[in-house]
Amino acid sequence: MTSPTPTVISASFITGARSKEYIPDANLPEIAVAGRSNVGKSSLLRILLDNRKLVRVSQTPGRTREVNFFRVDTRELGSFVLADLPGYGYAKVPVSLKKEWGAFITRYLEERQELITVVLLLDARREVRNEEKEFVMWLDQLGIPTLLVVTKIDKVSKTERGAALQRIKREMNLASLPLIFSAQTKEGLEAIWRKLSVALASVEESHVEP
Repeated sequence: MTSPTPTVISASFITGARSKEYIPDANLPEIAVAGRSNVGKSSLLRILLDNRKLVRVSQTPGRTREVNFFRVDTRELGSFVLADLPGYGYAKVPVSLKKEWGAFITRYLEERQELITVVLLLDARREVRNEEKEFVMWLDQLGIPTLLVVTKIDKVSKTERGAALQRIKREMNLASLPLIFSAQTKEGLEAIWRKLSVALASVEESHVEP
């Protein structure tokens, strides 16, 4: 029987980049993960990479100050790159550094040819902010597909869960309910992998490593 999640053969850190010249030329399809600081981005990446030590999970918001690139080799889906984008919203860093991040991330999203999907994480317990709505609209204008995932779903009751998902669907103008994820129980992991599998399967031949 086929496993509901792909088998990760290996996962490795490629590099961390704070400017365009340090972005790696991996020649592989790339999936970026974005979200406000403390939304559970590192926890999701750690589980997707099947490596507890490769991605540090921090209790201090805003620790990620660069785009971290990871190569993932799987048995079923081949190889691809996961890009961990800096968190936003809670980061206690100088305004000048936030502006620097903004310029760099803008160029990355506008120019990165290997990028096939952006996974945007939203906290089930938090209100959707205008910056998140605008981010999705901007990605749509760039022609970059967005996969919305509501994290920390285990932190709310079943009643609150339904209301939160309906609210996010309405506020983000979605055709269907967003995906969910819990780093504690791994609920929703299979559905996320299914969506990523579809995105990777649709990659053009030119994006795939020979």
